[in-house]
Amino acid sequence: MTEKKTMAIAAAIAVLVIAAALIVFVLPEKTESDGYTIKANVTKDCTGTPYYVGTDIGYFDAHNIDFRDGGGLDYGLQPAALISGQNDIYDGHPITIINLLKAGAKVKGVVLSGAEPADGDINKQHMHWLVDKTRNDGKVIDSIDDLMTIGHKPKIAVLAEGVCADLEVKVWLDNNGYDVSQFEIVVLSDPYQEAALQNGSIDVAVLHPPFYAAAEDHGDVKIIATSMDTLGQYAGVSLLVFTEEFIEEHPESVRHFIQAYKDAERWSNDHPAESGKLTADTIGLDSAVPHWFSYSGAISDADIQPWIDAMVKFGLLEEGEFKASDLYTKEFSDLWKDPSTPQPLDPFGSETNLRYNWLGSASEGVDPTADETDRSAHPEIADITRLRAVFRTE
Repeated sequence: MTEKKTMAIAAAIAVLVIAAALIVFVLPEKTESDGYTIKANVTKDCTGTPYYVGTDIGYFDAHNIDFRDGGGLDYGLQPAALISGQNDIYDGHPITIINLLKAGAKVKGVVLSGAEPADGDINKQHMHWLVDKTRNDGKVIDSIDDLMTIGHKPKIAVLAEGVCADLEVKVWLDNNGYDVSQFEIVVLSDPYQEAALQNGSIDVAVLHPPFYAAAEDHGDVKIIATSMDTLGQYAGVSLLVFTEEFIEEHPESVRHFIQAYKDAERWSNDHPAESGKLTADTIGLDSAVPHWFSYSGAISDADIQPWIDAMVKFGLLEEGEFKASDLYTKEFSDLWKDPSTPQPLDPFGSETNLRYNWLGSASEGVDPTADETDRSAHPEIADITRLRAVFRTE
């Protein structure tokens, strides 16, 4: 049964690849001398934060990225959009990348994107398992064991089949001595899971940051598990992915985009309140917390192997079918920086920063004369000291 499901997922991806190839977007041609054109469909969910920061805070401009957002596209369709050329990039977990490779796609990860926080802060973790603490049936659910007392097969919602939530739910059940056959897995996008939980359509919502933060702020849910209870520190691992063809034809575009995207992710890590506010306002939530991202971007086999091991365990892969190194290239490893490397752009002069009145909110103690080499590369960025003198409202 598991083998048939695996084949079905791979076949579905192959069909989506063909279907997406029929979608045509007419865009004016540009050369790399005009800027580094990168296309993506930015869906209004947890995956958008680096794009919102990169665009609004100024990292794409600073790295001469001509970023083109084709609008929202269901997360499950984005791998196919990458292969068809509709998108140039995809930020995906190892399971999705492996499914693409199984379907015959030639793709490579170029930098580590998502990660679990090293400090164990639950508010930074990749996913939360939520239950309704005000159930109509009066049942109190504090653990997975309590789910077995509700009188029916517990329903657990996941974003899609063949993605992070799907695999990590299997790992969570297995870690607790249960089999997936004892539960009903319901495919439901993150934005709809809180309402489904409240009306009793599901018993467990498995949500990513903006949506778990919003649900928790509403006060009617509680956490019974997190992604760290599944694959541990590797549960949030994702890679920024390009096709091999795009890497070969546009290496400088890839290089510049990696720099801009990672700078945006580092800024998001350093300013979670600000990036959360920007994300919430953009996607229409009252509040949000962003994903946690790898500071360095360095990819290692150790980051990927737990995903491969889990896929083998649940019959989604044959033993030895893929190696961790099959998923990424080291061509851009010179951009995998030490976490202490200064960001090359001070974004505090951006219009977005001024609109939100964030000036100086995260630059206390920064020496304005430091990193002059980096500053001189971006003359459009005003000096922090002058900005504070003019705009500081404290």
